[in-house]
Amino acid sequence: MTNAGRRAMCRAMSTDRSSFFVAFLLLAALFACSACTPGSGQPDAGQAACPAQVGEGTVHSGVLASSETWTVEQGPHVVTADVTVEPGAVVTIEPCAAVRIAKNVSLIAKGQLLANGTADQPIHIGAIDSAAPWGSLKIDPNGFAALAYVNLTEGGSHVDSDAPHGMIEVDGDETKRVTPVLGVEHVTLTGSASFGLTLRGGVAFTVDSHDLTVTKSKKAPMRIWPRLVSSIPVGNYKDNTEDAIVVTTDPGGEINVENVTFHDRGVPYRIGDSALPSSLVVGPEHFTLTIEAGVVMTFQDKGALRAVSAASSTGVISAVGTADRPVVLTSASLEPVAGRWVGVRLGAVADPGFQFDFVQIRFAGGVSMEYANHCQPNPTLTGQVSKDDDAALAIFHQPPKPYLTNSLIEHSAADGVNNAYTGSYVDSKPTNIFKNVVGCQVTYPLPT
Repeated sequence: MTNAGRRAMCRAMSTDRSSFFVAFLLLAALFACSACTPGSGQPDAGQAACPAQVGEGTVHSGVLASSETWTVEQGPHVVTADVTVEPGAVVTIEPCAAVRIAKNVSLIAKGQLLANGTADQPIHIGAIDSAAPWGSLKIDPNGFAALAYVNLTEGGSHVDSDAPHGMIEVDGDETKRVTPVLGVEHVTLTGSASFGLTLRGGVAFTVDSHDLTVTKSKKAPMRIWPRLVSSIPVGNYKDNTEDAIVVTTDPGGEINVENVTFHDRGVPYRIGDSALPSSLVVGPEHFTLTIEAGVVMTFQDKGALRAVSAASSTGVISAVGTADRPVVLTSASLEPVAGRWVGVRLGAVADPGFQFDFVQIRFAGGVSMEYANHCQPNPTLTGQVSKDDDAALAIFHQPPKPYLTNSLIEHSAADGVNNAYTGSYVDSKPTNIFKNVVGCQVTYPLPT
């Protein structure tokens, strides 16, 4: 282009600059409004594609023995009494559908409940009256529920308010191996009157579950049996009255049917949900509890983490953290002091799978009521050579190697590591740190 041509173009651009700028602003405004909900003036992700559902809608109650679909056109869907989906029946809830449930009323899936929304067309399940919470989405041992892009609000209320209910309740057969009966994908539970979810028996989340959010529950986000913990999906479990996953030690919940892994899900695991002493028990069958890096486990007063043994088998515990993300085993008390919980107890059968690496054991050493023979006189019992086995970590078998490495024992009301067996001394001092330990850092076993 010649210099004259360039000058001519510049004159034209200068002349039309104002009109060009105005046109640009109009185009930008038009583009922005295309992402807005009509009349709102603001983007409303996930709602723009859903029509308002007003009027009386469709009323549901009682037993559903045949399959049916809850459509948007029939909405809102009003549940006035318990709805039970019978075995063999399938209830499908369409994207954008709104379900409103009366006080203390529940949806019960003995068959299948499929509620698959989308990011732009979510499903909402809530209360008819926000001041009168509904009951639960209950999943029977032989039932199944798949939820995607579903928002559940204002549930979890029951006549028996002290019972361990949640907005979603999953209960199964404790004698069977774990069966996945609940699939979640981008599911949010908000404002439960109790726990967000409760899982008991031999039932759990599906392996492809992900992005579960539980918030603003009046109790904790989840109450679950130990043997089901592996299935807890990645998600957000914060901003509840108690930001912890409550691991209940009910009979039948022990880790003695399958291997279990505690994943780091961003909040602590609180072991025990009653006033009674609570122990997380692994074994006596040969199954392994794996505790991953970054996991925090808190124990109620007098609670313990126990690997128990039979004649020739034992439960196994493997807790492996890192320098930046240690495994933390500590007291659940708001005012922790040494001895609030018993500590870790390893039974009478050795196994190479035992490992505690980059682990912090704090405020343990409480009364264990366990005794063994030691070459250390009890100062309160003249002439006796027995000693109680209170310690942050007590080992009741001859270990093939030091189980504790790169770890910290702090604020123990008794010993740090108690070699409570008969055999050779295994030194747990190298690589470990002991702080504020009342008794011995490491005890000697009774020689053979």
